[in-house]
Order: sequence, then C-alpha cells, then structure tokens
Amino acid sequence: MEQNAYIMEAISGVIYLVLGLRLCWRSVRSGEWSEQIFGLALLIWATGYALYDIPYAFTKPGELIPPFFSYTSALAFNLGNLTLAVYAKDVFRKRENWAGWLVVALACCALLGATGSAWVGDWEQVDPLRNPGYWPQTLANVAPAFWIGCDGLTHFFAARKRVALGLVDPWPHNQMLLFGLVGSMWSVLEILVVVQVFVYVNLGAWSLPLGIANGLLELLPMGLLWLVFFPPAAYRRWIEGAAPA
Repeated sequence: MEQNAYIMEAISGVIYLVLGLRLCWRSVRSGEWSEQIFGLALLIWATGYALYDIPYAFTKPGELIPPFFSYTSALAFNLGNLTLAVYAKDVFRKRENWAGWLVVALACCALLGATGSAWVGDWEQVDPLRNPGYWPQTLANVAPAFWIGCDGLTHFFAARKRVALGLVDPWPHNQMLLFGLVGSMWSVLEILVVVQVFVYVNLGAWSLPLGIANGLLELLPMGLLWLVFFPPAAYRRWIEGAAPA
C-alpha cells in the first residue's frame, strides 16, 4: 500500500471509530434506534480499516499483508455497508416492503462477492476481469450510499415549500440535505475506486490524482456527518435563524 493511502485510511478509521462510539453512546441514552444503527455501521467500517491498516504497519514497502487480513477487512466493509442499507430503510422507507427486499438482495450480492473473491484468491479484490465476485461486491458497496444520497436529497427538495411556510423544522430539513450530500460523495468515491482499480490493472500502479480525490471524498463526508449528529451551536443557530419566521 502507498504511504499516502495508508495515512488517509488510518485517519478515516480513527474518525469513524470516534464518531461511531459517540453515536452509539448517545443512542443508548436516548433510545434512538436509527442513530444506533448508523453508529454501528461506522464502528464496523472502523474495524475494517483496522484489519487492513494495522498489519501494514509491520510490513516492508511493497509487501502485501496476509490474505486473512485483506479478506476479513473486506467482510467487515460488506457488513458495514449492509448496516448502512438497514439504516436507509429504517429512516427513509420504513413502511415499504420493497426496501426490505432490497436489503436482502444487497446481502446476497455481498455474499456472492465474498465467495467469488475467495474462489479465485483475489484477497485484495483488485482484479475485476478475473474475479467473478468483484461486480456483485461493488454493487453491494455502491447501492447503500446511493440510496442515502437519493433519498436524502429527495426529501430535502420535497420539503422546501413546507419549510418556507413554517410547517417543517429547518434543522431536520438541513440534516436531509447533509445526508444527501454524504451519500452522493460516498457513491462517487465507490465509482472512483473502481476506476482506480482498472488503472492499477492496466498500468501496474495506483493513480495519484485519483488517490487524492478518494482522500477528499473520504474526509469531506466525515465533516458533514459531524454536522448532522454533533453540530456546533453556532451552526445550528445559523440554520434555524435562516428559516422564515
């Protein structure tokens, strides 16, 4: 793994860990089930980062970590993405049966992806041409983020008139916007990861510009998530004060 990518992933893992712990602790006190689901997803992602990044601290430059860590890290990210899909269903589509079946379908895609990758020994999951599990796994990764992005923005734009009329609290309305932006950025990130993998397969090296873009698309959503769940008082006053009286 390149040094810059290692540092970025380590930072991401720590931030997800802190944010996930804070969310889970708050949800225990408040009884807010949806926050607990989201916090759990972040903690599972943090575990995935730890399984992948910590072993690299003990390897030589250019050396790959043992397959056990690569594979269990991928399984952790699969589980985190499925937890994110459960969150999307609970928050946006709680009463719609198709949403539950979509979560089941994504679980099947993740299982196919993990099985296919193990079958061909693509533990790092960087061979989309030879690994039959690469594309089901990619779908299982992209879909939950895309779901949150679409529903967040849809709810935000649908409620604009009601906010203007004072029928909807501006703070939850702003949270929908932030969620929509987070999901959209995560979706673009997953697509760029696929592009980066193809660059690696064809050139034998990782793209620096794509790596920088991936890093930004990792960090920016974290800042927005902090605003969603733990907004500074001044920011919340600004959002609520900007709404029509």
